[in-house]
Amino acid sequence: MPRRKVENKTIDVILLENNKHLGEKFEIVRVKPIFARNILFPQNIAVLADAGNKNKFAQKMKAAEADRTKKASGLEDLFTKLTNDWGITIVRKANADNTLYAKVDENDIVATIKEIYGVDLEAHYLKLKKKITALGSFVVPFLYKELKKDIAVKVEQDPAEAEKLAKAKSSKTAKAEPEEEVVKKTKEEIMAEKEEARRIKKEETLKRLKEKFKD
Repeated sequence: MPRRKVENKTIDVILLENNKHLGEKFEIVRVKPIFARNILFPQNIAVLADAGNKNKFAQKMKAAEADRTKKASGLEDLFTKLTNDWGITIVRKANADNTLYAKVDENDIVATIKEIYGVDLEAHYLKLKKKITALGSFVVPFLYKELKKDIAVKVEQDPAEAEKLAKAKSSKTAKAEPEEEVVKKTKEEIMAEKEEARRIKKEETLKRLKEKFKD
């Protein structure tokens, strides 16, 4: 009985558009055959990387490769600046327990980098396991092709919110102190009144005894 032919586990395809899960336009990537046949080819996301298609897209693939190399070089420059600046700082409002009112995600980080350095990054290059929910310092992994880096992200309290919380705390303390003083003063007055009542009662008792046993 002839042995059953085993289909290749992966095949090479040429991407016809950017895909955050697969790669960039005109890049050759490896995928499973069933995924290519059912999704990539029918939706014109990619074509088989055979000799004909490689020749057809040769110039575009070469230009795309040059763009990726240039992009990687620019990212190296960006990370040099990030390292020299000890990362980036994002200002957010947080409550008295340092919990953020609005979580920080990949989009917030790339927006801050764009604002400071004028460099556009795609959010999916950041491998943030979960959104940042509190004030503090964090390390966010970055991955682009073979370039692996870490971005230091510091989330600081909004100055206006910090001032608001400080005033609220001060006001709360100021209200608590007079109440404590009033309670203390009232106790002292009660004790003094009781002592005075005992003294008067004692004097009256002595006076009655003197009148009773007077000669």
